[in-house]
Amino acid sequence: MLVAAMLALPVAGAAAADTLYHTVTLTAAEQLGRDVGRADARVDFVAPAAVEQLPDGSVPAPPQAAAMLSGALRGVQIASPVEAGVLPVGSRVVALPDKQQVRVRSAHGSYTVQIAERDLGDPLLGGLYQRIGGRAPRGVGEVTLSTSLLASLGRHVGDEVSVEYLNGSEQPGPDGRLPDHGLRIVGEYDEPSHLDADEVLAFPGTVPEPVDYVGAAHWLAQVPGGLSWAQVLRLNQGGYAAESRVVVLDPPADGLVPLLRDHQGAVAGNSRLTEALVAVGAVGVVMALMEVVLLAGPAFAVGARKRRRDFGLMGAAGADQRMVRAVVLADGAVLGAVGGVAGVVVGVGLGRLALPEAVRLTHREPGAFRVSLAELALAAVLGVVTGLIAALIPAIITARQHVLQALTGGRRGARGVPWRLASLGVLVLGGGVAATGYAVFQPGIHTVPLVAGIAVSELGVVACTPMVVALVGKFGRALPLTGRMALRDSARNRGRTAPAVAAILAAVAGSTAVATLLATEDARGRAQYHSTLRPGQVALMFGWAAANESAAGSRAGMRFDGLDTGPDAQPVDSRKAIAAIGATLPVRSAAVVMSQDFNGFVPIRVVVKRTPGNDCPFFGANSAPISAGADGESMIQADPRCTAAFSGGQVVPGDAATLRALTGTVDPAAEKVLAEGGMVVFNRYDLDGFDPVTGQGKATVALQRSCPPDGADMPEELRKQFGPYCSGPAPADTTLPAAVASAKDHSAVSGVRALIPQAVADKYGAKYVPSMILFDTTRMPTRAEEERANAAAESLGTTALLKVERGYQGGEDTAMLALAAVAAFVTLGAAAIATGLAITDSEADLETLAAVGARPRVRRTLAGSQATITAVLGTVLGSATGLVPAVAIIEARSHSFVQSAADARGGFLGVSRAVHAQSYLAIPWWFLIGTVVVVPVLAGIGAASVTRSKVEIRRRRG
Repeated sequence: MLVAAMLALPVAGAAAADTLYHTVTLTAAEQLGRDVGRADARVDFVAPAAVEQLPDGSVPAPPQAAAMLSGALRGVQIASPVEAGVLPVGSRVVALPDKQQVRVRSAHGSYTVQIAERDLGDPLLGGLYQRIGGRAPRGVGEVTLSTSLLASLGRHVGDEVSVEYLNGSEQPGPDGRLPDHGLRIVGEYDEPSHLDADEVLAFPGTVPEPVDYVGAAHWLAQVPGGLSWAQVLRLNQGGYAAESRVVVLDPPADGLVPLLRDHQGAVAGNSRLTEALVAVGAVGVVMALMEVVLLAGPAFAVGARKRRRDFGLMGAAGADQRMVRAVVLADGAVLGAVGGVAGVVVGVGLGRLALPEAVRLTHREPGAFRVSLAELALAAVLGVVTGLIAALIPAIITARQHVLQALTGGRRGARGVPWRLASLGVLVLGGGVAATGYAVFQPGIHTVPLVAGIAVSELGVVACTPMVVALVGKFGRALPLTGRMALRDSARNRGRTAPAVAAILAAVAGSTAVATLLATEDARGRAQYHSTLRPGQVALMFGWAAANESAAGSRAGMRFDGLDTGPDAQPVDSRKAIAAIGATLPVRSAAVVMSQDFNGFVPIRVVVKRTPGNDCPFFGANSAPISAGADGESMIQADPRCTAAFSGGQVVPGDAATLRALTGTVDPAAEKVLAEGGMVVFNRYDLDGFDPVTGQGKATVALQRSCPPDGADMPEELRKQFGPYCSGPAPADTTLPAAVASAKDHSAVSGVRALIPQAVADKYGAKYVPSMILFDTTRMPTRAEEERANAAAESLGTTALLKVERGYQGGEDTAMLALAAVAAFVTLGAAAIATGLAITDSEADLETLAAVGARPRVRRTLAGSQATITAVLGTVLGSATGLVPAVAIIEARSHSFVQSAADARGGFLGVSRAVHAQSYLAIPWWFLIGTVVVVPVLAGIGAASVTRSKVEIRRRRG
């Protein structure tokens, strides 16, 4: 039963995972229902120029493209595809306006959520939203709320909810608050792909149009006969993209898709990524099956030894080795078949039971419950194959035993050290390390050598495990009685101990590798974290600064429509804001920071102009090439001239109060330069003629214009936007006396490159507006104070965003704890199996000890010692082995990042294809210590606690 259960376990896991995968993964038809509802296509306006799209409707574009387009189209009305004539005659469209932000009142405060105008009664929208209760809105002022939002507000269908529109269409009243609007909740509707979304759906016409509204950019279309790929290409020529039901269900060949035909580099990159994911998944499956074989093999061996008298009688009756092998292999086939069938049945049931939990974790409604009979049959066959492989070596060993020894019950443990197998293991390990090294350090991306090298290296370590177990047995004389017995028994019966150790090794190696990757990712994030604030400082951001900060915490490329960023939006009353925030936080001082206003299309920027000797040598048209094999990222970060590339920042007007807010200290010399009409920079390489004694020199600011070259072919709408900024020669550069300042802790000041006089800013025609208020605090604000400050910020009547700088927070430890739990579970399970087999196999020795007067607790202590020894050997070897693939993957990633970019672009910024980025290797020491120390102790305590102390002495046969 134990062997059958072990063989059924991976089959059940594979069947459950396969069932969940097929159920959660939507078919093309199911995905279309959520994307286009019952319409024939979803059409999106992308740009006032021809675009290229993929058959699924997506248009690859940089994240900032949407913001640039929004500015370029300010005041230009977007035409629907029917009005533009890009859809066939007889087509009908339903507009899907962009989601906007509203503030919803609740008993505990308020929530800022998204609202979208949707006519849920239109048949084309069927499938986009899931009705939970109530009905669809039928008139202005009626809304539906998502289940999540209803629960947060404590409201029900039939109640009324009060909202404030944050799209700039309304102005605050005398009390500083936006007008409240009462909306009636008539239904509960969820978006199937975002069940956790806090969302309001309103009847069209309920929400006032935002400032500079240019019309809807998304539509559901009903097209006679469907929308073909040829018609989609015609849409693309007009600047529209479409996800068509006909095209998705019957996609065109790659040669007919211009985007795939003209950009082979991107296709190759995606192909390499897919190959890598498939290869890593295959290695994981093979390693999991290997663990089962390693654990089930000793169980077959112990079972065969307990039946050795039966096999001896077979031999005495004339059975040859082939027949004995067939009997043991038949055990493996039968138990494998039982485990395979049972595992499939249990796995499908587990998959069905786990479906609600999968929905809770993914927040997505699954598709229809589906099972793949072919894949489940393959999983059952894997159970049979695994059973046969696990029984193979015990069958060979059993067939070779002498008939007389089998009949008399005599047995000898293994003696000596298995040097031959260990030598083979060392050779295999060396080959794996060589393949991994080649994949990492050779130019290009080498997925197969990398994955194969990792797998082969682990197999080499597994082959060396019997030798390690044998060598460790020689240290038994230094241990007390039970420890000495346990260690020597493990060494003499290494055919039973080594597979258990290897199984623990494989599990711990995998968890150690993933834990190291997570720790390294956290170290990378910590090293690359650049905040615009100092620890403990608070910023109240509004306008475009708040929009950028919100977008930084969201998915890349996602727009936050409806934020108060329009040119007509009312700014925050600085005095009122300082008073409101100062009443809730331990504020020491406050200052208003100006920023260039990038609302609309503004292709100009005030910058600091450096001398050629002070400029970063790795950027720009005349950048120096980085030699092959060099750590390019470390070289850039180590060069102080390149600091601005990471800290960034604008050139803004400011005074002494602004300087103190940015640096957190008083710098009389720098404040004097500002007062006399000079400027302050925060990097000494921005100065020309830097005097280290006075910390002063000269600095130059210039107007950077991003204008199209003369004669460039571009839409007239875009050309008009450049006109006010690109006509005539650019203003001359301005050189001023300058001082260099630094933060209180001598760290770099991020977000602001330099402070200049207001007169210089006016000279260049760049418009500056207040973007944030910086508050210096006497200590780090508490979470409660931050919540009260957020409430105060909301009461100002705008979309101001409050941020408290708490430094790098890092990722959650949930993933690391889950890995530790998995490693502990496998380790404890393998140690328990090995200990149970050892006790069963050494029953005669325990009976002998009891007969000569050993205390009953000896058996319990011996079991604990055996479990601890097995767990210690496995966790130590696994921890060391797991670092090898982790280091390889980290190094491969640092190399392939720049190489992929070079492959796609044919080289850029003078970077060689062999240049690699900086590696942030971090060892998770607490995880390793817990795995090597705590888990074996738990294994020993658990084995000792469940083992019976009393030994029953039975009459010996023979």
